[in-house]
Amino acid sequence: MFTQVTEFRHRTQSKSQRISSFVRECLQPCFEVDRICSQLGYEYRERVYHPMVTVWLFISQVLSRDHSCQQTVNRFLAYRTANGLGVVASNTTAYCKARCRLPEQLFEQLLSWTAKMCRGAVEENWLFHGREVEIVDGWTLLMADTKENQKEYPQQRSQRKGCGFPIMRMVGLFSFATGVIQASAFARYQGKETGETSLLRSIMHRISPNGILLADRYYATYWLLAAATTGGFDLVARAHHLRIIDFRRGRKIGSLDQIVEYQKPTRPRWMDKKDYDLLPSSVSVRHVKYRVPQKGFRTREVTLAMTLLNASEYPVSELSELYRRRWEVELHIRNLKTHMQMEHLRCKTPSMVRKEIHCHLIGYNLVRASMIASSLRYSWKPTRLSFTNAMQALEEFLAVIRLQAHRVIDQWNTLMQTIAERRVGWRPGRQEKRVVKKRPKSYKLMRTPRNPNRNRFATTGYA
Repeated sequence: MFTQVTEFRHRTQSKSQRISSFVRECLQPCFEVDRICSQLGYEYRERVYHPMVTVWLFISQVLSRDHSCQQTVNRFLAYRTANGLGVVASNTTAYCKARCRLPEQLFEQLLSWTAKMCRGAVEENWLFHGREVEIVDGWTLLMADTKENQKEYPQQRSQRKGCGFPIMRMVGLFSFATGVIQASAFARYQGKETGETSLLRSIMHRISPNGILLADRYYATYWLLAAATTGGFDLVARAHHLRIIDFRRGRKIGSLDQIVEYQKPTRPRWMDKKDYDLLPSSVSVRHVKYRVPQKGFRTREVTLAMTLLNASEYPVSELSELYRRRWEVELHIRNLKTHMQMEHLRCKTPSMVRKEIHCHLIGYNLVRASMIASSLRYSWKPTRLSFTNAMQALEEFLAVIRLQAHRVIDQWNTLMQTIAERRVGWRPGRQEKRVVKKRPKSYKLMRTPRNPNRNRFATTGYA
């Protein structure tokens, strides 16, 4: 239904109307909060920190350079003063309690809404053979060292108790055309059903119908290739390092290009017999091997395993270029963890940690939405624009818009132009050695909890 509405909007609206509609819908998500709360049956009282205000403050908090709650409350006080509203208490107690009251499903659905809005604005020339491509990859996050977080997301087993941080594993689906995160899943770092492939299976239904999933060699297993065949999408990944590939066998369709059959292995312990019986006894997989001529690259030869079997429609040259751009997902993760400071989360309970994660992802999608709006206006691809510049410009311009609402149109136009003017260089052959120039501090690693250390070295005679 959403796809039909989007296609109708594309046919009936001009490009300028589409840009204005997209900016109005995507960059003002707080109006969607009330609808989601009604859909969830979440009731709330009319107060200063009602859900729309709280979500707005939470998102602005993760987008700011200083992620503290105190700065967020100070920003809210400045906004109320500029608009002639009453002054509220400057402490963070009411704001923190308001965040705790909000249901987790609100943030999950708001993230899905931002992804749908951005997907509906994708241009045809941003796609790969007219098909949407999504890149999957995983990463880890640390969080505040509290008893609640340690119980839900334990630290690594190799670390002594009290000397590590709770750790979480995440997997995300990123749009190849826009960089928007379509879906995510997370779990504890170790244990049953906590691997990247297990997390991917939980969000596999979010992959676009007739889309292409781009992944690294960890995902090139029979189970995911079979799931792609039965799920209505295609998988392109580097061949698994444990699989022996012989190009002298199979059905040859070109030089170092063949189609082979992957036989169904025995049922693993994590899979139900019913799901196992639904999978085919074999899957047709295409193997493609090509050389990397660029000097300085660590990998000299790459072998791909995919379900794209038509060699004439998908030649090796285009597939190699497609897989080379898989590295862009690492840049998207870097934007989340480094530029948005998501690598170490601040909240002290698992529920608030999950809300904080979703707010980071929502804020990330809103920055991407501003880049898409600028790309539509100035005919650039969103991946050619600087994410860091867009995030900085969005933060500064929104601060002015909140205080000077009578010049909103001029501010939006200048914001779109500012984002479009800062583009990243197109350097496909660039390579950098993995070395560090600045040496880290020579402090010893913690091997015992900090509190006993404090008691051990404490001196007496001081008040």
